[in-house]
Amino acid sequence: MKKAISLALAALLCALCAGCTQPDSQTLDLYQGYGNFLKLIHLNASSAEKQERMDAFAQVLEDSQPLDKEFSLFAYYPDYCLELKKAGEAACVAIVDVNGDYIDFYYTGEDVAADPQLYRSHVTADQFRKLVHQS
Repeated sequence: MKKAISLALAALLCALCAGCTQPDSQTLDLYQGYGNFLKLIHLNASSAEKQERMDAFAQVLEDSQPLDKEFSLFAYYPDYCLELKKAGEAACVAIVDVNGDYIDFYYTGEDVAADPQLYRSHVTADQFRKLVHQS
């Protein structure tokens, strides 16, 4: 019985630390603006703290709703370009604008039409700024 519990705990520990043993299995890059390529943040899965911060950035994109707003009304100079990469998957790139109290964004890529769908995150602008400036 003790061996079974020990084996189960060891397997759970290995699963939790999987990102730590492969730091480049998931990466995040945050650039200033769009096209400036001034990298503000680079994170990989080398520690649990970095993994939690990457998950918080991913939550900004996941916890959103489509906007019924024309693409021409999106900011002419967006604030950030957020790129999330997972091993074996294509990069997820979002152009992000801090719009007053809200975070608006759209995805880039081959499957995006000429006028991409705009989204608004449920994460507030203050929460996003704290995430960006977290040390």
